Amino acid sequence: MKSLLTIFAFILVLTQQVEAQYQITGKVLDEKQKPAEFATVALLNAKDSSMVKADLTTVAGQYTFEAIKSGKYLIATSMVGYKRTFSKSFEVNSESVQVPDIQMISASKELEEVTVTAQKPFLEQRTDKLIVNVASSPSAVGATAMEVLKKVPGIIVAQDRITIAGKASVMIMIDGKPSQYTDMNEVLKDMPSTNIDKIEVIKNPSAKYDAAGGAIINIVLKRNANLGTNGSIGINFRGSVFDNTDVARSSNDVFSGFSPNLAINHRKGKFNVFGSYSYANRSVFELTRIGRIIGKENFENTQFSPLTAVVHTAKAGMDFYADNKNTFGILISGFDRDGGNLSDAMTKVTDAETGKSINSFRTFNDQPTKRSNISYNLNWKHSFDSTGKDLNVDVDYVVYRLENQNLITITDGNSKRNQSQSVDNPVRFMTAKLDYTHPFSKNTKLELGGKSSFASIDNDLKFFREKVLDTKRSNVFNYKENINALYATLNTSFGKNWELQTGLRTEQTVAEGFSKAENKNVLDRNYWQLFPSVFLTRKIGKNLGITTSFTRRIDRPSYQQQNPFEFQLDSLTFTRGNPLLRPQLTNELKLQVTFDGQPFFALGYNKTNDVIIENAPQQDAVTKRTFTTAENLATYKNYFVELNFPINIGKRISGFGGNQLIYNVYDANYLGGNFNQGRMNWLAYINVNVKMTNTLSAEINGYYMTKSQQEFLSLNSLGGLSLSLQQKVMGGKGRISLSANDIFYTEKNTGTIKYQDIDLQYFQRESSRNIRLGFTYSFGNDILKATRNRKIGSETEASRVKSN
Repeated sequence: MKSLLTIFAFILVLTQQVEAQYQITGKVLDEKQKPAEFATVALLNAKDSSMVKADLTTVAGQYTFEAIKSGKYLIATSMVGYKRTFSKSFEVNSESVQVPDIQMISASKELEEVTVTAQKPFLEQRTDKLIVNVASSPSAVGATAMEVLKKVPGIIVAQDRITIAGKASVMIMIDGKPSQYTDMNEVLKDMPSTNIDKIEVIKNPSAKYDAAGGAIINIVLKRNANLGTNGSIGINFRGSVFDNTDVARSSNDVFSGFSPNLAINHRKGKFNVFGSYSYANRSVFELTRIGRIIGKENFENTQFSPLTAVVHTAKAGMDFYADNKNTFGILISGFDRDGGNLSDAMTKVTDAETGKSINSFRTFNDQPTKRSNISYNLNWKHSFDSTGKDLNVDVDYVVYRLENQNLITITDGNSKRNQSQSVDNPVRFMTAKLDYTHPFSKNTKLELGGKSSFASIDNDLKFFREKVLDTKRSNVFNYKENINALYATLNTSFGKNWELQTGLRTEQTVAEGFSKAENKNVLDRNYWQLFPSVFLTRKIGKNLGITTSFTRRIDRPSYQQQNPFEFQLDSLTFTRGNPLLRPQLTNELKLQVTFDGQPFFALGYNKTNDVIIENAPQQDAVTKRTFTTAENLATYKNYFVELNFPINIGKRISGFGGNQLIYNVYDANYLGGNFNQGRMNWLAYINVNVKMTNTLSAEINGYYMTKSQQEFLSLNSLGGLSLSLQQKVMGGKGRISLSANDIFYTEKNTGTIKYQDIDLQYFQRESSRNIRLGFTYSFGNDILKATRNRKIGSETEASRVKSN
């Protein structure tokens, strides 16, 4: 915290003057020549009437627009009971402008509501990120966040692991706030897409971002500050039918779900109040087959897991616009999830050579799970002047809670054995974050900041055999972590065609893990690390640009990866943590070519040392049990070539496509041997939007990836194709969406592990093929916006704990 106070003190005394910018001021009057209080005022470009900024007038009818660039503009004003009124166009050139008073005219009848029918494309490729506009996509209707991620170009979801082609790891954020202290995969499976506005994919984060993760996937939740009262209400349904006779179920096995949702926002004067709520009730399934050869025996395990979940998600907050320089906000959000999984696993043991049956047994695993979260955020933005000199401060406090049980019954002939385990896993963390922006001129800007996070995590695992506590396989593990960070980033342009962004981030990690079973600290660390980043851009003509970049990133081991005790998956499989894990470090070089500001070609190389292999497999030839643990085993090298292209055919067909050629190489010394495996694979993706009529549109999403190397697993090719339709109704305020997903049921994971004495075959399928139907109705003002979109302070505190 001393570091943060030092930065704060430095910022407050930083008083260098910057180049002046322009200001537009004016006054709005009603038909009686009196000040028009809280009228909507929009600053528009005179050329095309596109909106630059919007605000409300004060009680004196006055308005001010700060930091305006040179150009031609006009003012548009509106207020209930009055006609929309425009000023004459004016030019901002060498000085600030005082616009003549605008007098509004009373409407002879109520103004008809104006509906904005323009729709953002599903994909927007920016220079520094790919934006996926989920809210406007019919393919996202009724989906979960995890299902939406499968449609994002370059993202692969396999074995419940989210990866980006060409990246050793990924950091998941929600509203700029990840959580390394809970299982983000499980959170995404429960999050309805109706809560999501857009997804940002940032492949090369700058020093401003937390150093964790090779790339960042930021899920931005819906939030607006439209002037007046507005909101939306909707309901989504999903259904699927499968032939599951291969696991002794029906040939018409039905899985379904529904999810109503409501969001509302009210902004008037200096206050903006908002809130949302969604409910989800659904059933899905997973089917997994694992074949293992251990010694001279072949173990074939088939496990069917039907899952049910009821999820409540809510958010509420308020912004207070105290004056032109200060804005304060508070945000409270959370979810509550109740679910169950009654898995049924059949294991057949045969002679590996002759195929003769040796034994068979069945394992039932009843897994009731309750998971909840609540988070609090306080934020403050201070604008020192009109030049862009800003200070942002965020404080967060978050509590997660996981209560999980595994009630295992093993039947072997006439015998029956009962085992059970329970996990109580409370997680608490607090973060404080400060960011300061200081422009020196229109070409040079300095960003400074700091952050501290404090986490306290407890894991109480109890294992029972026939209702008797097994103290050797039970444990209480207490984990505490403190991360302190400082950063500085300089953005500047020089000459006519050069731009430079360079930054340095330093982070301190202090971690301590106490095992009650061993009655000692099994983890005690304190270290500092530096993370430089450089982005150099050369513009060639009006359209072409070349950017060369270098970044350094870190992946710290998750909390659960460091918990030294076993967690039972089934009678023959368990996972175990490793308190000796070290963080993995990645250095990346990249060359990117842009055309009209859009990346279309990239060439890159990255190398990761001390790679944390998430599921390093081991076998016990005596007990016939297989387990996985996390290990620092390998050096990972990745080479990639990327080619993206827009799709524009006439006025009605638009979209985005791309290809990536990827070469992964792993080099690991493990189990007395050397695993040196490299494989090249190809990834292709496409998104096409077809505007069939003014109110009816279609969307096609698809991807395909050839066989690839994912750590020890050779993953076979996979792909998926989805088709969606959207019909606008009720004057554009209503939307009916229908989507068919994984139409050919090809999103199945199959692969092999063959190394030393490990010979494993893997197959997994789930209820990915489904039909989803949804209806959404938007109400209230949607004409002018005055958005304040916060990315809150706990930006790296929610994805490193695998909470089972």
